[in-house]
Amino acid sequence: MGKKGSYKLTSASGDGPKLCAFFFSDKGCRNGANCKFSHDAAAAAAPSGNASDDSSSVVSSETESDGEIVEKQAGAYASLAKAKAPVATPKSITVDTGAANPFLTAPAVETPKVDPPSTQEKKKRKRKKSQSTPAPGENIFDLGNEDANNQKGNGATSPPKKQKKVATPDQRQHPTKNNNIASPNGVVSFRNLQLPVASFSLSNSASAPKTTSVTTPRPPSPQHEPAPTPPPKPLPIATPAHLKWKDSVIATRKHDNYKTAFDFERKQQEEFSAGISSPHHWIESRPYGQWCKGNPASIAIDCEMCETKDPVTGTTDPKSLCRLSVVNADNPSEVLLDTLVKPEWPVSNYRTWVNGITATDLENVQFTLRHAQMFMQSLCSDQTVVVGHAVHNDLLALRMKHHSNVDTAMLFVSNDEDGSTPSLKNLAINVLKRQMPEVHDSVNDARVALDCAEYYRSKGGDVAPVEKVFTRKSRSSTDAADTTMLLVHRLPTTTQPNHLVEMFLAYTNVKPKNVPDIICSGSFGKCNVEFTTKEHAELAYTTLAGEEREDKTGKKQKRVSLKGGGYVCVRKMKKAN
Repeated sequence: MGKKGSYKLTSASGDGPKLCAFFFSDKGCRNGANCKFSHDAAAAAAPSGNASDDSSSVVSSETESDGEIVEKQAGAYASLAKAKAPVATPKSITVDTGAANPFLTAPAVETPKVDPPSTQEKKKRKRKKSQSTPAPGENIFDLGNEDANNQKGNGATSPPKKQKKVATPDQRQHPTKNNNIASPNGVVSFRNLQLPVASFSLSNSASAPKTTSVTTPRPPSPQHEPAPTPPPKPLPIATPAHLKWKDSVIATRKHDNYKTAFDFERKQQEEFSAGISSPHHWIESRPYGQWCKGNPASIAIDCEMCETKDPVTGTTDPKSLCRLSVVNADNPSEVLLDTLVKPEWPVSNYRTWVNGITATDLENVQFTLRHAQMFMQSLCSDQTVVVGHAVHNDLLALRMKHHSNVDTAMLFVSNDEDGSTPSLKNLAINVLKRQMPEVHDSVNDARVALDCAEYYRSKGGDVAPVEKVFTRKSRSSTDAADTTMLLVHRLPTTTQPNHLVEMFLAYTNVKPKNVPDIICSGSFGKCNVEFTTKEHAELAYTTLAGEEREDKTGKKQKRVSLKGGGYVCVRKMKKAN
């Protein structure tokens, strides 16, 4: 090896001057005239003699001057070297001018080092390329197709923006999602609830014990989200007091009308579609546990309803709760709750002739449906036996899902030809030999239903058909309850309320105001279809095509044929004058 700053030069053997490689390079020779080698361009251009494989090595020393290397007097050879030079490698440049060129290697010439693109830069370039060239068939505008934007490598411009969740009016009004309403100490007790109870009594019936009203804030609104696959309906088996009602609960469920009458999910959907309520307005009894072991095993209830109307949409609710009475079935002398209930919407029909409640009675009432639900949810577990007559109507008015029920309308059968369900009034005179008042009193009705259920249980379910002693009393023609309705009977058990609405629209172009649930007994069902006015009801009946006949009570009716054969009857509510 040479000393620092020395380079090894190689020349062909033979005669002639030794050429200076630096002089003919791009940088030139720094030794100038003092260089030991030839700077003669002519000698470089002249062809050499015979080439020999032997080569001699010479050493050229450069000065260690820091001056700038200037290329000068390179002559034709330097230009020739540039023109003929092959592609340079990062470390050296090889000059090849043909067989006469004696140089094999030129000094290494360093080229600027280019760093490979980083991973982030590669991604950036790729993203830029994908943005500029949409996939075939993809819209060049962002149309808010979230699925397309989320497809990887499908020309997506950017991930979709996360939409801000906006609470619905119902969610803002009822923000809680907790079904369980507990007292501050964690123990749920219906007896400790401070509710604004509004006592009510009728002059011709036994008055219920009055409770001092306490004004409290509106309770939280429990919400219920129905499970996709509900568990099997529970039976009352927790204690002997529950177990004694087990057979009566099973007998109620076996009735032909039970599946339709207690189809809470269908009713919930119907109310939601009609704009009456939302799913979170409904409650469901909670599983039996330690929280309810001190509560009664069974209760008897009765509710009074009125008709309300939404002033904005015009939607009517024919079963709006306006009074709730709850009796302890384990101790019938104890009234657990008896209160008026303030409807949410303005009342359009108080039905005073049925319940005895007037506008004045409800004027200052603070107790609401949510208070009633709060009370019932604190009182009832899924095994609490709820006794009543047509009790599904009471539960629907409460918007409460519950299946441990004893319904006296389904335990007894009328001795009519069609085997219809008996009224509570006929049940009381046949079973209890007791007269019922003309105006309903919900505390008395709850106790009568309970006594009839106890009679059924004591007979082991072996009871005689109920004779129809009382019929519905006719009121004056000015009372809309009789004249705005048409009775539709002999209905197949598969009939739904909307089927009747469609039938009247198709055959008469008159839309009913309200079609309640079909009451089934045996092979047929019936219901009272309500119209807006008596003129609407009369027009619907007159427009129906069909033979008119009188039934055995002298009321006129028409037959409407069914597409699968058979017929149904549409009957007036009053005899012709």
